[in-house]
Amino acid sequence: MKTIHIGKINSLMDAIDIHNKILESTNVSLNFKYASFIRNNYLSILGLAIEKLKNEGGEYEIIRPDDTRVLKAMKDIEFLDKFTELSKGSDSYKTMIRYTNIVDDKDVKLGEFFGYFQEKLLRRVKNISKPLANKIIQKVFELFSNVFRHSESDLGLFCSGQFYPQNDKFYFTIVDGGVGIKKNVNKYFEKEFSKEKKLFSTKKYKEKDAVECIKWAIQEGHSTTGKGGLGLALLMELIKKSDGQLEIISDNGYYAIKNGTVHSKLLDDVFDGSIISIGLNTDASKFFYLQGEK
Repeated sequence: MKTIHIGKINSLMDAIDIHNKILESTNVSLNFKYASFIRNNYLSILGLAIEKLKNEGGEYEIIRPDDTRVLKAMKDIEFLDKFTELSKGSDSYKTMIRYTNIVDDKDVKLGEFFGYFQEKLLRRVKNISKPLANKIIQKVFELFSNVFRHSESDLGLFCSGQFYPQNDKFYFTIVDGGVGIKKNVNKYFEKEFSKEKKLFSTKKYKEKDAVECIKWAIQEGHSTTGKGGLGLALLMELIKKSDGQLEIISDNGYYAIKNGTVHSKLLDDVFDGSIISIGLNTDASKFFYLQGEK
């Protein structure tokens, strides 16, 4: 059995590294015994890896953390009870967006989860106006729905999140193990190219790289199906102005907004699927609203 020792998960890259290590073997032990800090929104990425492993006939075990705070958090977010015999926690501080994997009966379960997510967000995020909150909530629902519209993943939607009241932050991560943004966008553009190509032309479609595809997909009004689409313009503006955070990974493309600055690059490794990880600043000393609001 391959043992993966987990000391901390504090970044998206930490989570992806563990995700990849899980899938390098068919028999894995995830050892959280000495874990000192787990950012719980990234547990959705580990959950995807475990479900991939199970789907391919692999086996796993999870060794619980000794640190009582880490253990409580992983129980409260309802991650450990999905993969071990440990019972779920109580989330007494009401700071968790529970670990959720939606596969079957998606319309009903997605509606239920979104209602739960909306109630949590409105309770904790107090620095945006009601009209802006409604717009943001609508966009988050589209992000959830897009997994089923575009990803073609048999494993469905994965999501988890957490509020950090002491730091005025709210993080949540949405992930799927589907075909990815690059494939969908290039398929769309190749089809459009074929429509416009002149008869007897030998010209071939030039594929866009993963970063180009992400940049196209996040623009308002862009969709490969005519429905939905990422369209993150409003959310991105809020993130930039409020010192929030956005990270998107799909295939080998990486796009991020951190400290009000946009970063993008091609990664060395390919991630099979898409990750959208969002951090909202909930500091009530600054208030945000839609242009035109009184």
